[in-house]
Amino acid sequence: MDFLITVVLLFILFLHFFPFSGGQSRRVSLGVCLLHNPKLIILDEPTVGIEPLLRQEIWNGFLKMVVEQHKTIIITTHYIEEANLANRIGLMRNGVLVEEGAPEDIISKYGADSLESAFLTICSNQDLNEAPIVYFDKLPTEVQKTDKMQSTKLMEAGKKVDFVRIKVLFKKNIRALYRDYWLFFTVCLLPIIQNTIFCSCIGGSFKRMEVAIQNDEININDCKYFNSSKCIFENNSSQTMSCVTINYLASLDYKLVEVKDRYTGEMLVNNSKFLAFIHFPKSYTQDLIMFIDRRKEYGMQSLAYMYFAKHNMLFKNQILMDVKNAIHYLMQTTLYSCSNNPQIATLPMEFNILYGKDVKNHGNSTAAIFIAMGAYYFSSIYSISIMLSEKMDGILGRSMFAGVTILELLISIFCMTNVLIVGQSFIPIFIVYVLYPNPIILSSGIFMYVILLIIMSWIGFLFGLLVAGLTPTKYFGAYIMNSLALPQMLLSGGVWPIDGQAKLLRSVSELLPMRLAGKTMNDIVLKGWTLYHPSVIIGTTATFVHVVLLLLVLIGLSKVKKDMWVIQK
Repeated sequence: MDFLITVVLLFILFLHFFPFSGGQSRRVSLGVCLLHNPKLIILDEPTVGIEPLLRQEIWNGFLKMVVEQHKTIIITTHYIEEANLANRIGLMRNGVLVEEGAPEDIISKYGADSLESAFLTICSNQDLNEAPIVYFDKLPTEVQKTDKMQSTKLMEAGKKVDFVRIKVLFKKNIRALYRDYWLFFTVCLLPIIQNTIFCSCIGGSFKRMEVAIQNDEININDCKYFNSSKCIFENNSSQTMSCVTINYLASLDYKLVEVKDRYTGEMLVNNSKFLAFIHFPKSYTQDLIMFIDRRKEYGMQSLAYMYFAKHNMLFKNQILMDVKNAIHYLMQTTLYSCSNNPQIATLPMEFNILYGKDVKNHGNSTAAIFIAMGAYYFSSIYSISIMLSEKMDGILGRSMFAGVTILELLISIFCMTNVLIVGQSFIPIFIVYVLYPNPIILSSGIFMYVILLIIMSWIGFLFGLLVAGLTPTKYFGAYIMNSLALPQMLLSGGVWPIDGQAKLLRSVSELLPMRLAGKTMNDIVLKGWTLYHPSVIIGTTATFVHVVLLLLVLIGLSKVKKDMWVIQK
């Protein structure tokens, strides 16, 4: 350990490794090489770019390891000065071993004052074809040819999984996560931000929509002081019932602006200044009395008039619904103030809601799909980022050379994914169902809700591994993940119900894992379906089938595609 600290320096051992200079990189690499106390050490130019005093300390450490610990150290270098302290050296030029022996013997043999001068003499002799040919007494009679790296197979017969190595890899993955700031932000903080934005922006009623009002009955500013407690059928009544409608719309946070005439209001709507224009005639209240009491005498000229823009269907539908509700509220208020039964103004039909009584907007019915999408997407981003880092940086190849298997690495990443799913899913659940008023019915099905989230994270994990094995770069892998996640979100009913899709497309959407999981999760929280409900069991089983299919694809592809996660150089 003392020599290790000398090589790497004590303060570096406790710091995050930032980009180092060439000499610093060599010291860190040398420290990693010596960390597990190997018997055989192979080094390539270990002290190049290192200041002279430290270089001498490193060489003294090498000599001490050879003498006291009986280690074998093999060094390859282009710098002859690095070979001066070696017990035995071999000099090569143009792929030919031109001399071999102890450094002092070679210097003495060629009558040189340094090893470099001796090598120059040997090179000159080689050019004149006078260099000696080095022969070996014994050569292997048979050479067994093997693959470059047999352990690139996903599963190897007879090779046991070492849980100590898995534990070490798991710790390495934790450190790699919190040291990679962008990856940490993406898989840990972005789900929180994304779900907060979703709940704040999706599905709510539109606010501060501008509506032009022409009220010939009364100034709309005077409607603020209107009292609807009196009956309009009384002879001395001065009620202006248009104020009931105006105040109702104002309570829904519409921005009401008074205009002078109908032509101006319609022009403002046509010019996209306002979303709608409403006109109340001068005798609106008296005509309302006629509508209730003597409907046969009620004329078309007595109707309130509405003109609205159609460029946005959602705006149009909300304005129409709110205006209809305002008129319905007006009728009920009028009848109630006159001691009549308000039910007279309702439709002669009883509406009974079986499921989703607390669902108020589209966001309530898509929240579960959005959470399922997050579990899938962020798990896939993590697995593809880690695997491509291991693949592109050559870390996996070096780890496998040290004895780590592909299966052990995948198990460690899988364990890390299951740890991350706690934050990626349970914190969004807290945000969606606790901090925001999205409806949820507590039942035994909540257990299956959690299981579905875990399964979706497994699907994302496996799909990330699949993409990492097929793509050559991180950027290409990220493009594939993003280009596949968004269409699946659209097809799974996250934006619009799949009932509006074409028949053929809908049959495909029904099989998507995000659709299967999202629909089942919605049924659990909005309908209160329990753990033993047939639809919950079928949906969970069908989602898990995707895990099995992806596993089979990965195993099959690892047998067909050699070095799937390793770049051979």
